[in-house]
Amino acid sequence: MFQPDPSIAHLLAKSLKTAQDGTVTQALETLEEHTRRVVEALAGLMSRAPRLAAIAGRDDFWHVAFWTAVIHDFGKAATGFQTMLSGGERFGHRHEVLSLAFLPDVADEETRQAITLGVVSHHRDAAVIGAQYFGEDHEARRIDTATVNALAEQLTEEDQARLRGWLERVPEAWRMELGFAGNGAERRRSLPPEQRGRTLRTGLLTYVRASDPYDERGLADRDAPWAILLRGLIQQADRLASAHAPAPQPYRMPDGAALKEVKGFGEFRDHQKAAARAGHLILVAPTGSGKTEAALLWAWAQQQELGPCRVTYGLPYQASLNAMRQRLAEDLKTEVAILHGRALQVLFQSALARRQEGETLADLTREARRVNDHARLHGPAVAVVTPYQLLRAAYRLPGYETVIASVAGSALILDEIHAYEPRRLGMFMALLEDLVTRWGVRACVITATMPGWLREKLEGLLNTQALGTPREIALQNCRHRLELRESSLEDAAVLDHIAARVQAGESMLVAVNTVRKAQWVMGELQGRLGPERVRLLHSRLHGRGRRKVEEEVLQALKAGTAGQPLAVVATQVIEVSLDLDFDGIVTESAPLEALIQRFGRVNRRGEKGETVLLEGHEVRVVPVTVLTQPASGQHVYEDTLVERTLEVLRECAEAGGLLHDDLLSDWLERIYAGDLLAELQRQYDQGKREVSRFMRDLKPFCSDTDLRQSFEDLFDGVEVLPKQLDQQYRAEKEISPLQARSLLVSMSAQQKGRFRQHVRWDEELKLWVADLPYDDTLGLLLQKPEEKPRTSDEWGEF
Repeated sequence: MFQPDPSIAHLLAKSLKTAQDGTVTQALETLEEHTRRVVEALAGLMSRAPRLAAIAGRDDFWHVAFWTAVIHDFGKAATGFQTMLSGGERFGHRHEVLSLAFLPDVADEETRQAITLGVVSHHRDAAVIGAQYFGEDHEARRIDTATVNALAEQLTEEDQARLRGWLERVPEAWRMELGFAGNGAERRRSLPPEQRGRTLRTGLLTYVRASDPYDERGLADRDAPWAILLRGLIQQADRLASAHAPAPQPYRMPDGAALKEVKGFGEFRDHQKAAARAGHLILVAPTGSGKTEAALLWAWAQQQELGPCRVTYGLPYQASLNAMRQRLAEDLKTEVAILHGRALQVLFQSALARRQEGETLADLTREARRVNDHARLHGPAVAVVTPYQLLRAAYRLPGYETVIASVAGSALILDEIHAYEPRRLGMFMALLEDLVTRWGVRACVITATMPGWLREKLEGLLNTQALGTPREIALQNCRHRLELRESSLEDAAVLDHIAARVQAGESMLVAVNTVRKAQWVMGELQGRLGPERVRLLHSRLHGRGRRKVEEEVLQALKAGTAGQPLAVVATQVIEVSLDLDFDGIVTESAPLEALIQRFGRVNRRGEKGETVLLEGHEVRVVPVTVLTQPASGQHVYEDTLVERTLEVLRECAEAGGLLHDDLLSDWLERIYAGDLLAELQRQYDQGKREVSRFMRDLKPFCSDTDLRQSFEDLFDGVEVLPKQLDQQYRAEKEISPLQARSLLVSMSAQQKGRFRQHVRWDEELKLWVADLPYDDTLGLLLQKPEEKPRTSDEWGEF
């Protein structure tokens, strides 16, 4: 139990801060209180990932981390810093540098370098600290002695003596109480007394040299892992403590019996049972066969062998992540972090949907930010992420050490690995290789479809053979009969057929490859069915509009419920988003993997359609219709991919059309062959080489602003505000900026370039404004304001 020490109760770490409405945003906090919170947070991180010491390659890693946390903020005892916290002028020095004055009180020669780096690096990179204290001679390693001496004089002899007395009395009890003693943290060590200014100068030189790969007195390559992990953990603990977040706790994954009870299963399938083993895993299993449950059983098995570890679940699409977060939170009964570019918006909308009487938008905003901040600080023991969030480490974006520290030693599940284009897939594979070989990560890769070339690379990387499912599983999961129709969506007969099925009481998915054509098809079907029985879902609806459509569609067609007669026109967003169950589908031709994902939204439970006998298995199937025109990628996919997909589908249709996953491997081998495979592997190798180089050169203490643009270039698009919503945005922004941002629309960089005369930067709003029409039903229309809507057959995405 924490008992404040009155000898240093006058020293503050945080001042009181309030929002305009009077809400306390930062509580008044003493230096001892904050230090205790940091040490408690570090203890929680240690209990969740005790293997980090072995991964760091230092037996004394938790000893170093503990004593670093104890003195990391002692420099806040500076008279100028205390004056600032009481309302005085800004403190012009770095308090973490002054904290080094207490280094001789906790370190010996063996730990001096490590504790120095842990303390002085917990806020700013070495280049920033060096620029302030080395002045114009930064590169020459000549310290500005006058500036350093001025900083040293900020610490009074009385306060230094009080803090040294506190170090003799208090931390030892914390070391025992919080479990550090059992993980290698020893009693306080010490160095011979030094002149304060000399200690600071030595520490500054140590820090600057450690970040310089060409300095022979700097950090050796073998020391980079412990330095990266140390900085990441101290930053994480400090920020968790500053946010007054609960200390991280280990989470024990449910075993098979507990998971069956939660899911209501009778018995697990053989491939699910086989997944519950220690070691890396590659699982290729049909959609609907329980891959997610298999992955959770695998994560349980890793904890059985390795002890506590974080579980990270990676998916390629934000819509998939949003659904998976909710699913895991329900199944695991624990907080699940979500990390992607629009996570804060998702959390705000989730809070808005649960809004209680009396709650204001300001209340909801604070709650969304609290949950989002906790996730970004890697507080929860289970997280769902896009691999791009992990890739931030390779590009050395600010905070990259905390990313590495949060994933090191974890159980990492990568789902839908096939969904990435080749270059990015190569990037993620390079990242995965480094995480596995250097950072103690256990990997589980699960997917419904995997080309042979990718399987071979994964098996080599993880040194394990892919686990498949018996052919009977694929046969039992047969839910679709393929129909090829030599036509296109511009054929009135096709549109009439869709309308007739909806009028007969069925739900129909109309999958379209481009937004422009989807908007046109929407208008055509509305003319046949009326607005109430047609919905449009694509990427150029603003966030608020898209969520409204998703909620309406989910209410009408959620899997496991009796569906309502409705036509949903959708682009690729339907492939990975909602848990829907349509009666039928008409889709444009696309690569095989995309078509399989689209078909997965139809007859999801296998309880619709006619009963047929497939090699002794009774299955219920519904027709899935693929239009053969246009037989190209429409500037969205590679033409050759679509052409080869149609070739294998024609053979399937001629053989009766029954679709099951056992057919896919052979089809994929035929599609990805020859020149197409060579080009794909060239792009893959390019991405892999790029990130392999970044990870090989990864050093601590030096985020890279030059690489930031390279990372941002991976994302093809920006968010824009339709000009006609300008006044609404400004009005809502005054009440809730998060609510206002739900009016923004995604636009690709290519589209922005094409309409550059109509898209301008608003310096006041700090966002792009598009002078392009926006329709609440159709979304953003890519036509210049003076143009009339085009209805020609030039449907390609521009």
